[in-house]
Amino acid sequence: QSNSNLPKHFFCPLTKRIMKDPVVDTEGNTYDREAIERWLRVQSSSPVTNGSLSLDMLRPNRELKRAIYRATGKPRSKSQNRTKSRSTSPTQELNSNRVLIDSYLREISSKSKLSVSLDGTGICAFSYRRTTFVVEVPITPGAGFMVYSSFDSQRQHGGNDGGVALADKMVAWNKWLSNIGRHSRVSYVVAGRKTVFTLKGGERDMMTCDVFQKTLEYFVTMSLKLHNFLHPTETKVVDNVSLTRSPVAVA
Repeated sequence: QSNSNLPKHFFCPLTKRIMKDPVVDTEGNTYDREAIERWLRVQSSSPVTNGSLSLDMLRPNRELKRAIYRATGKPRSKSQNRTKSRSTSPTQELNSNRVLIDSYLREISSKSKLSVSLDGTGICAFSYRRTTFVVEVPITPGAGFMVYSSFDSQRQHGGNDGGVALADKMVAWNKWLSNIGRHSRVSYVVAGRKTVFTLKGGERDMMTCDVFQKTLEYFVTMSLKLHNFLHPTETKVVDNVSLTRSPVAVA
């Protein structure tokens, strides 16, 4: 069955894709589990209603999951199995990326005013030029790392012109990252009055601390530029971004 013929409530309001592991909140809004968990890393409100929302307010929407399975014939999500394996598998087999990134963050902190290190779930947050950034390192081997920033969407970019402008920025930034040899890519999600900007960090961009730091600084710079696009009357300085007192020398 063509996706265009499927009911709209089969699609996640964040990803706009068919949900694999739907969860419903107390207001009756349903999201794909991975998407809403990622959203709640940087937000504490519903992307649909802007009401208060937290992870403990979500529960599986099994009825919808069965309906999607019947309509699409696709296998059930493995997210529950992944969740189970996270709690039962030896952490030493899964957390090598977390150990590596945590060591980088601690090294960066030792050379700056920041004080950042990953918590037990592989997440940390820091503020730079009054903008909050969240770093997440998934426990799954080979998953790289994620960095998020979030902004109120004051500019009316929900229309065609604004949406195209944002999409064009992502294309241009990803092309630039590729041209300078970076394997990380950026994307964004607009939900309600929020815009969440994401860097999906490639493993090659965490080969050394300097390369990781520079990749992080590129994302900080792009985030500040995105803020200025969304808030043209409240611009922030985007030049000379450096997380440490002495800039790193890598390109």
